[in-house]
Amino acid sequence: ILHDTLFTRIMETATPESAKALIYRTVVFCSMTSMLLGYDVGIMAGALPNMTEDLQLSTTEEEIIAGSLNIVAGLCAVLAGYTADRIGRKKALGIACVVFAVGAGVMTAATNFAILFIGRIITGVGVGFGLVIAPLYLSEVVPPEKRGFLVCLFDVILNVGILEGYVVGYVIQVSINGAGARWRLMIAIAILPPLMIIAGLFSLAESPRWLMQVGRESEALAVMGKMIPDPDAVQKLQREIKDVIAAETSNSYYDVLCPNSRPLKAALHISLGLAIAQQITGSEAVIYYTPEIMKHAGITSQSEQMLWALPVGCAKLAGELVSVPLLDTQGRVPMLLIGGAMQFITLFFLALSFLYKWGFASTLIFVSAFMFFFEVAAPISWLMPSEVYSTGKRGKAQSAAVTVNRIVSGTIAISFLSISKALSIPGTFFLFCGIAFIVTIWYFVVVPETKGLSLEDVTSLLAQGKQNTSVNDDEDYESVDGFKNEYFDDHTDEKGRDIGDS
Repeated sequence: ILHDTLFTRIMETATPESAKALIYRTVVFCSMTSMLLGYDVGIMAGALPNMTEDLQLSTTEEEIIAGSLNIVAGLCAVLAGYTADRIGRKKALGIACVVFAVGAGVMTAATNFAILFIGRIITGVGVGFGLVIAPLYLSEVVPPEKRGFLVCLFDVILNVGILEGYVVGYVIQVSINGAGARWRLMIAIAILPPLMIIAGLFSLAESPRWLMQVGRESEALAVMGKMIPDPDAVQKLQREIKDVIAAETSNSYYDVLCPNSRPLKAALHISLGLAIAQQITGSEAVIYYTPEIMKHAGITSQSEQMLWALPVGCAKLAGELVSVPLLDTQGRVPMLLIGGAMQFITLFFLALSFLYKWGFASTLIFVSAFMFFFEVAAPISWLMPSEVYSTGKRGKAQSAAVTVNRIVSGTIAISFLSISKALSIPGTFFLFCGIAFIVTIWYFVVVPETKGLSLEDVTSLLAQGKQNTSVNDDEDYESVDGFKNEYFDDHTDEKGRDIGDS
């Protein structure tokens, strides 16, 4: 009786307009978290040369400042997943914003490399938390039919942040005198966005899937009622979440990283593979060192280097704007294959442009084209780790994926200048070209299609072992649900307990 009374009260307070407003507020403020990393990546392209001039940084110190944030973010991502599972998605996201703001403040006040490095570490902790929690939070609250688009707005806003960093960097470069004043102002601006996000979090609801996971079912029902105005849909989702949670026996990092079942092995391969594939072609190093690349192409003025970085940032954002709306109509796998194949082609021609000295114009075209097609595939690396795991493991799995992603990114950023000196600029891009070819083959062979599936149905799809199958209509949905029932009938005893694979 109490359950029915609560359920009726929930349904009376929810309307389609209020549900949509709550979901969109969640999408906006979670996606703004990615702007923190985006702005940092973009602004460091302009701040690094000024830091080097002002603080007399060596090449090694410059590489450490550029790459350390991503490595720290990766290492702290493990803690982020644990924190999100313990205290909830919303509170953990607030912690990420506070830490980022403190780190930006320390960097702004730095007077030497040591203090600058400490600030960079603190900032990296905030970024690591945000990169794990925001996509996780979004994947658990948005409707399945729009999940690809809405979750990947996270990556769109990241690219808006990168472009914003380029624009702010250029404006400050040409309007402020003194290297020290320039880079400090560039970094200080980064304190504002996390404060705005913290204010916005007060208007959001906690993830209903997390609330169900920790036993707060009445609160979860209340949140689902606010987000889904259809009572039947709420009850159906409640049953699905409870079924998945009941089937889970353990949710430790060991279970995520050392899986013993087919679905979890497939999920681990997909999530960590995508995390590596996104960054191993060198995209973030290109962003950090765009002025350096432009210098090799013949642009010697620092302000002109920053100016010509703007088309690269625009191309990167344009690729995202093309890809993200297509994820829920054309699917994840086609975007991966197009993005991977075109990265291979553009990197090949970029290497040739440096090798045969085709000039600045060709370099700019091929760098911009590379960044465009990188972003055609990139959003899926943030989306899929949150799709292929069940609720109890999703936070830790997202943490593992972000850890690997950021460590790969940081390693390439730290070593890019050294590698380019050892192999030359053309040799470095030929190396990335070969890697892009291997990555594209891996996309084709391994990655499944999850378009249109609920998070619970994705788990069933992986158990089925069909790699490139998607659910596009009602008949497909029935086949997946039918398999799910058949699978659990065959893999449970008379009391419904999981007895594993036959």
